[in-house]
Amino acid sequence: MCSKSACATMDPFDFSERHSILIRARPESILNSVRRYRLGDDPLLRPALYLRGLPARLLHTPPPPPLELQDFTLLSQTDRSLIYGLKGSFWRTNYGLRRFDTPMEFLGDRDASSATLVLSFMTMPAGRERTRLVTQTHILCPTSYVRRRFLPYWLIIRPVSGLLRRRMLSQIKVRCEQSA
Repeated sequence: MCSKSACATMDPFDFSERHSILIRARPESILNSVRRYRLGDDPLLRPALYLRGLPARLLHTPPPPPLELQDFTLLSQTDRSLIYGLKGSFWRTNYGLRRFDTPMEFLGDRDASSATLVLSFMTMPAGRERTRLVTQTHILCPTSYVRRRFLPYWLIIRPVSGLLRRRMLSQIKVRCEQSA
């Protein structure tokens, strides 16, 4: 968890997070499981969403619905990876999401008032009949204003996001290994 202003790295992103797990399954089976995964599959999600929606409730506005992969723009898919993108003002009570129908629209957007989130799932061979599934989240803040707005949100949401991501990987592992 590092802000560009706080760390001198070669990472072009302002904030990044990475998690991985070893799975006894083939890459295509794992990526199919990623595509089918729903956040609602995790019982921990409901309390996390309640807390995420608390600021909206305090302001007497409806909390945003939970984000799913369908809310993201699919930027790239290969036989070994899936890459999704999402743009918005995530620190706002409604996420301030911007919708894009194609990867070209997403990549061509130059709105400097939103953060760009890139979520990737990559598979790598890890020995006999094992595959490492790696998920990475990268956030790019195009201006110092957006970075200052995003930082407090990231500091609050990152531990919960990381926990949910690790649980997601574990659930995908169980599903893949049970069906193998």
